[in-house]
Amino acid sequence: MSMTYLLIFGIYTILTIFIVSKDVNHPFATVMVGGYAIFLIASLCYFLSAILWKARKLPRPELQRRTRRFILYFVIFFGLSFLINLSDPNYYKSISIAFGMSLGLSFFDLVLLPKKN
Repeated sequence: MSMTYLLIFGIYTILTIFIVSKDVNHPFATVMVGGYAIFLIASLCYFLSAILWKARKLPRPELQRRTRRFILYFVIFFGLSFLINLSDPNYYKSISIAFGMSLGLSFFDLVLLPKKN
């Protein structure tokens, strides 16, 4: 399941980057980029719900460790993003990047990797 998802994600990401960078003006290109956006939104919803569903079954010390790691990554990525864009800060962009990166680094194994015994 996860290999199929990653393969589809990789192919569509490369195609979308190509379409956007070459400024392809074709009806299929518009549909493809729109479908990719829907795919990303659906993936976000799935990952958030899967993380919440599986995180509730984690032992308390493991959940606390992952939460501390999430907060640490969030502070680091928000600070770096803020420092890079110090002259023109965009808080919405900085917070969304920090949230996505820290969530992915802290909890992605719950969703994509097989369960360990």
